[in-house]
Amino acid sequence: MKVYEFVEHSADFAHDPHIGYRVGQKLDIVDWEPFALAANEAKTIGDLLLRSVAHAADHSSATQFFLTTRGEISNFGFERVIVPDLVPAQNDAFYFGLISRVLMRAAADNWDSAKVLFTVAEPKAIPSSQENLRLAKGNNRGVRVSFPTDWLFEPFLKSTFRSASTERATGLLRSSLVDSLRLALIPHLHESDLTIDLAANICGYDQRQLSERLRKHGTTIAREVARLRKERASTELLSSNRRVADIATAVGFKDPTVFSRAFKKWTGVSPQRYRRDHTTTNS
Repeated sequence: MKVYEFVEHSADFAHDPHIGYRVGQKLDIVDWEPFALAANEAKTIGDLLLRSVAHAADHSSATQFFLTTRGEISNFGFERVIVPDLVPAQNDAFYFGLISRVLMRAAADNWDSAKVLFTVAEPKAIPSSQENLRLAKGNNRGVRVSFPTDWLFEPFLKSTFRSASTERATGLLRSSLVDSLRLALIPHLHESDLTIDLAANICGYDQRQLSERLRKHGTTIAREVARLRKERASTELLSSNRRVADIATAVGFKDPTVFSRAFKKWTGVSPQRYRRDHTTTNS
């Protein structure tokens, strides 16, 4: 519920009633985590969607994705395990933008908007001018798109799904993962038992899963925790008169001596020397 509320408030704050749709349209599914593994393995659009359904449980237990076929019509979408009290307009619009882009590029010359029907909680969250796509008002339970079964056999080519700004977008997505990890851990730096397992749990991952994703971005959980503690300790040393022992406690060290050794490893000097040298320089 907090996530749904945040997304809806974001649209209000940005004065953009279609913000969810715009984000979904611009997202590069080849590198977006929930679709990335499926995109690496898929040969056809049907393969992509089916693998996405199979991998969805690894990313969220709040939704159940599905792909069904009945004769000439197939349906792809998801149902929420817990139905939110508010209308998830922007969340549904995000998936509309994402899935519609996948189908348009996959169908290519065979694209026919009259053969596609999207069902979302609030059609008004979708720009009415976009591709003349047919929309139906559903409920808060989930999103569904109906389309010709023949499209499932269209080839999935990564190159057709990459935009000109893919390199930049990929960099932003990768930074987003690490930045999100850092933001999640900052309130917990004072905890002396901030182990790798606990850090992963705080971020909503198991340790193996998060470690693997961070490895692809050239970092580790331990390295990020150390970096945050170094930054917090350095700031405290220069911006306050707190005792080194108190700063050590604030960044998760019960023993000031252990903190001093760690700080010297990070910076090359002791906390006392760091404070003295920088204070002298600034003055």
